[in-house]
This record gives sequence, C-alpha cells and structure tokens, in this order.
Amino acid sequence: MPDCALVAAKAKVAPLKPLSVPRLELQAAVLGARLMRFVIDTHTITTTKRFLWSDSSTVLAWIHADHRRYKQFVACRIGEILTLTDADEWRWVPTKINPADAATKWGKGPCMQAESEWFKGPEFLRRPEKEWPSSKFISTTTATEEELRPCHVHREVVVPGLEIDYQRFSKWERVLRTVAYALRFTNNLKLKCSGVPIRQGILTKEELQEAQITLFRSVQWQVFPDEMAALAADRRSPIKPSSDLHSLCPYLDQQGLLRVDSRIKTANKVALSMKFPIILPPKHRLTLLLIDEYHRKYRHANFETVVNEVRQRFHVSRLRPTVKKVTQNCLRCRIDKAKPCIPRMAPLPPARLAAYVRPFSYVGLDFFGPFLVKFGRSNVKRWIALFTCLTIRAVHVEVVCSLTTNSCIECVRRFICRRGDPLEIYSDNGTNFRGAARLLNEQKKEISIINENLAGAFTSTTTKWLFIPPAAPHMGGAWERMVRSVKTAMFAAYDGNRKLTDEGLQTLVIEAESIVNSRPLTYLPLESAESEALTPNHFLLPLKNIECKDFAADTTSEKHKQTAAAVEATWNATQQHLNTYWKRWIREYLPTLTKRTKWFGEQKAIEVGDLVLVIDGTTRNEWIRGRVKEVVAGSDQRIRQAIVQTARGLMRRPVSKLAVLEVRESG
Repeated sequence: MPDCALVAAKAKVAPLKPLSVPRLELQAAVLGARLMRFVIDTHTITTTKRFLWSDSSTVLAWIHADHRRYKQFVACRIGEILTLTDADEWRWVPTKINPADAATKWGKGPCMQAESEWFKGPEFLRRPEKEWPSSKFISTTTATEEELRPCHVHREVVVPGLEIDYQRFSKWERVLRTVAYALRFTNNLKLKCSGVPIRQGILTKEELQEAQITLFRSVQWQVFPDEMAALAADRRSPIKPSSDLHSLCPYLDQQGLLRVDSRIKTANKVALSMKFPIILPPKHRLTLLLIDEYHRKYRHANFETVVNEVRQRFHVSRLRPTVKKVTQNCLRCRIDKAKPCIPRMAPLPPARLAAYVRPFSYVGLDFFGPFLVKFGRSNVKRWIALFTCLTIRAVHVEVVCSLTTNSCIECVRRFICRRGDPLEIYSDNGTNFRGAARLLNEQKKEISIINENLAGAFTSTTTKWLFIPPAAPHMGGAWERMVRSVKTAMFAAYDGNRKLTDEGLQTLVIEAESIVNSRPLTYLPLESAESEALTPNHFLLPLKNIECKDFAADTTSEKHKQTAAAVEATWNATQQHLNTYWKRWIREYLPTLTKRTKWFGEQKAIEVGDLVLVIDGTTRNEWIRGRVKEVVAGSDQRIRQAIVQTARGLMRRPVSKLAVLEVRESG
C-alpha cells in the first residue's frame, strides 16, 4: 500500500481588487504548479509520475483547451501552467474530498492529527489508480465560454445599384438629373452596340421616372440589405422580429422597391403610391434631399403641408422630426427667421447712480415735435428740446425753431446759462447733434475768440458729449421715457379751443416742466403716510420749504452781522435739507433700480466675421446684410455694439439690431 505525506504547502490571500471565482481558482492552479516545480528541483529523489488535482472544472477546461482563445489574463497563466506541467497530469477531485478546502471553506477547520487527511492526503490516494475519481467530466467542459476573447467578424454585403456620394448634392433635382443622365449614357452605349440611334436632347419623363426608381432601390439596398435580400430570394419570406420594418409588413413590388403592405389596399380611386407607400430611411441623405424638395416646393411655408404631401407617396419613420430637421437646416428659413440675440441687460451707467452731485450734471438730450404755432397769418413749426437729468430724473424744456445745428447750439447755450455746465451730455445720433459736436470740435480755438462763454461751456475739460449707437433707443430710455411724460403733461394742460402762439407754447412747456418735476420718484415715503414724497423739485428748489427771513439792506455793523448770520443759517439749512433729500434718494429711489425688467438670460455673443442682417425699418425685405468687422464690449465685458461692413459702408449698430445668419453647414 502506498504511503502519502505532506512535503510543502503554500497559500496566498485574495487580492483587494475583486476577481471572479474562476480567476481565483486559476491563481491557485498557478501557485500549485510553481510549488511542484520548486519541490522537484530542491530534492534529489527521482520523480517518475506527477499528479495535480483541482476541483475547478473551468480551470481544467482552460488547461485542456487552446489558451489563445481566451483573454490575456487567462491565456498568460495557462501558458505558464503548461510550461511547468503537462495537461494530462491534471486531474479533477470533488470538492467534498478535497483536503485543501478544509482551511478555506466554512467549518471547524483542518484536523491537526498526524494521521488526518491534512497531512496524509485523501483516502483514495492509497487505493489503486483505477479507483480514483473519474476525470470524464473534463472532456465535456473543454469548450467553456468563460473568459473567451472577443472575435471580430467583418462582413461585406454587395449592394446592387449605384455607388453615389449623396453628400455632394444639395438639391433633389440635381441628384435626380445626374442619375438620369448616367442611365442615359449606359443605355446609349447598349443602343450604339446594337446599331440603334441613341437618345439625345432634354430628359424625358420616362428617364426621370427610371432614375427615381433606381435611386429609391439603391437606398433601400444600402440601408435594409437583409430585408431586401430575404424578400428578393422569397417574396413570402417573413421579416425577422428584430428588424425595424417588422411592423410594416413590407414586400417587394415588380420594380424591386420595398413598400408597405397597408390595410387600405381595397380602397377605390386611390393611387397605388398611397395604398402602398415606398419605405425610405429617415436619416439617409437622399430622404433629406427629397423632403427638402417638398419644403421648397411649398415655399417654406407650412410644416404640416410638407408632412401630408410626403405621406402621400412615402413612408418615413419619425417623419415630423425629420421634416423639422430639414426646416432647421434650410438656409432661406434660417435667414427669414433670424432674430437678434440680445445679451443680458447691462448695469446702469455711473451717470444714473451719481449721488450728491449738482442737478443736471449728467444730461440726456432729445428732440420731439413738431408743434404748429400761429405766426401772423400762417402756421409755423416748432420743436421741443428736452434735457433730462439722468440722476434725479428732472427735466428742462426749451423751444427751438428748427432742427438745424445752429438751433441745437443756441438751445444748449440757453440750458447752460440756466442750469450750469454739465459734466456729460448724452444724445442719439441725430444730424443736428452730430453737427453741433463736429462744429465744436473743429472750431475749438476760434470759438474762444467769438464767444468765451460758449467755449467754456462746450469745450471745457469738464464737459463731454457722448452718443449712443444709431437705432438704439433702449440705450437712451432714460430720456426717451421722459418725452412721453412731458407730452402727457402738455396735452393735459393744453386748452384745445385756442391756437398756440410762440408765447403760448413757451408757457405751455414751462408748465409741463413744472408738472413733471413735481411727480414723486417713489410710490410712498418710508417715514410715514403723512410725509411728503421725494420729487425732482426737492433738489431743484431746496429753498421752497425753508423759511427765509427778509434781509433788509443796512449799513450798520450790528445789522450787518445779523444779516450775515441769517444768510449762513439759511445756507446751512439748505445744505442739511439737500443731504436729507440725497439720503432719501439712496434709501427710497435707488433700490427701485436694482431689478432687471427684461433680457435676463445669457446669449451667444456676436463675433468678428459673422454675417448679420442690419434691422432698419419694419419691413424685413428692407434689411441689409453685412459682416461684422469689429465688436464693442460694454462695462460688463458683454458685446453690446458692433461695427458692420455693408454695401453702404460701415455702420455702428447695437446687437439688438443685428440678426446673426447661421449660414454654416450643420452636421
């Protein structure tokens, strides 16, 4: 009877990285093969026969199979095992009698007595070899699919039809006529070989129909090769349930086209194409060109009309999204529907937020009218110049006789004499404003000789004239809104039974100015309901609510001291009232300006080189096209103005008047 003994043992802890059980069993087999080689090499005893046991049928299947079929992890370790051992030396042992499992499986652990299986091995080793566990199980698992390496199979399908690069064509008519001429050429070659006269001239209806059928058949073979091949071999062959066309019950007609076998085949007075529509793939370039032809045929107008007309002849799955995609890619539709992308509303300029400054330090200027006044026996036109204080929202009104540059200059001179030199004057790009600014810039030196006051007012280092971009009334909304308020006050104070004269118009505008400057800047005062609301007149007429004493002229020193003290007290009271008004302005009026009223979201900024439509006028056909040459960023670094090169020259416009044309090819 043979004797068995434990010579060496080795174990490893499973790695932290999770591994599958078959991979852990394979690691154990590698460890056993290495240990066996180490024991044989370090002992002088001659070994005549070797046996290696494993209870993993998957590992034994890998050892007896071609290891190159499996993934790299398995293939490398099987290769090492076959280098150290032979495949025939490996045997299978049931888990129940495997002594190695005594230490790794749940239980009481291995028995440590000298005669136990842990030291002497399992009982069957002391029996004849024919009574050992059978290894027939290995032969049935040599084809295991565990850890198989993926096998990539390349399949080519020969599609009958034309090899056409549809991306080269932008219209359905071009691809159709191109194919028609190609078919005529091939047919003429056949006719020439037969001695029959060839076809020449314009394409006929029959040639165009043949080209159309050829195109549809070629596309169907490209996209649905399995279905076309199955139906071409057997027209009654059922379509696989996994096919996208399974629910359509398709069939091949006599021309080799794939059609829907619909339920309205028995309908009378209905065209064949409506009963059995041709199946077309929705994402193919030819389908998009066909839908684009219908879209242009019906003048880019009605979305549902295109859907209805396409359904009369063709079946396109997801037809509405496909038509929508074609419409979005249509260049003319993108041009016709282009709209300005206005950025988020800009922060208010410092002129609107300047506290503790003299009224009318920051002024917005605008003209409105004309008004007809009686002059002798005729009627003449007069205009109104409106000066708006951007800080306290007060107004100053002047009557002008014309819209010329000289009238504008004289009007500004009268304003400065009454309100003082402004720090900044804002206006739009009217010709009279441009002329006044240009004239003052050109005659800087000569003006001082002619009129020192005019030079000091217009060309001093403290006064600055700024222009907003043309066609940008929203940038001058601070004074544009006051035009409406002044007009409302004028119409309310005007007696329609009498005709205005120059003096009457002057009186009317002054009364309207007083009414507008008496309006409250906020809804209710914060202190109490009885207190007076804050108005622009509080800043313009600070002495209105201050009791002033009558300062009689007296030359005596005592009276002179009393008068000086009274004047100083009145001055201090005035300054105290003004400071109170400014504190109320900050506390009550300023918070009303924090909220944006529109243009809340971010938009894509206009870039140099973009093609744009310059929105001038209400009729879209009057808009001119141009290319952006330069962009102008605002104080918040968002693009709000741009200089556009057009056929009429350079134009400076706000982005609210520029519609970007997305003319780049999508996809």
